[in-house]
Parts: sequence; C-alpha cells; structure tokens
Amino acid sequence: MTPKMAENPAELVTVLKNWQAIETATVAHTTEVIAKTKNPLIQLVMEIIRRDSQMHHRVQQVLLDSLEREAFTLTPEELGEIWDMVEKHADMEKQTIQLAEMALKNCRLFVQRHLLTYLIEDEKKHDRLLGQLEDFKRNIYPYA
Repeated sequence: MTPKMAENPAELVTVLKNWQAIETATVAHTTEVIAKTKNPLIQLVMEIIRRDSQMHHRVQQVLLDSLEREAFTLTPEELGEIWDMVEKHADMEKQTIQLAEMALKNCRLFVQRHLLTYLIEDEKKHDRLLGQLEDFKRNIYPYA
C-alpha cells in the first residue's frame, strides 16, 4: 500500500494556519484570565489550557513545516537507537496510569476527582502517543 498525499494540501495548510491563530489567541486569553483571578483552581485550569494550546501550536508548526519545507523522515537506525528508552518510558506511563486510577478510586472529593480524571486522561494520551511510535516502528520494520 502506497501512502497517499493529502487530498488538498493547500487547504490543509490554510486550516492549520487558521487553527494556529486560534491557539495563539487562546494562549493570550488564558493568560489574561490567570492574571485576573486569585482562585488557584481557575488559575490551574487556565494554565493547563494555556500549556496545551502552546503545544498544539508547536505541533501545528511541525505539521506545516513538514508540508511546506521538508517532509518527515524516520530511519530504522534513529528509532533503534532510542527504542529501549521508549519502551522504558511506556512502562513508566502505564505505572502512572495505575497510580492515578488508584488515587481516583480512593477519592470522594468532587474537585479532586475531576483533577484526577484529567490526569488519568492525560497519562493515557501519553500512552497512546508512545503507541503511535510503535506503529511507526511496525511501518519501518514490517516484520518486527
């Protein structure tokens, strides 16, 4: 199976740039909210959103660079050099998920449960990202 080009690369670039502009505005807006409130819970939620928006902007820029400048490359050697470390990190992520789920099981406080749920979802996201690296590995080494 050969990889397909985007149906409309120019449209994809436009969408990513528009999305980036919204992420930039989100960073500015959450910063304003943080400055306006003294409530630590609101500040925390806004900080989480701000940092996520900063990372979204960075990922969008990497996507744009891959479309407009240089395509992604990943060699078996590059992946092989760090694979043991990736596997170790995947184990660490699984441990954090287990701990977070244990904490949630033992917590009955409303706000704390919501924050623990956020942490569980975020740790699971990390686990999925590492799983995507496993997909890249299988694509590079189809018989691995």
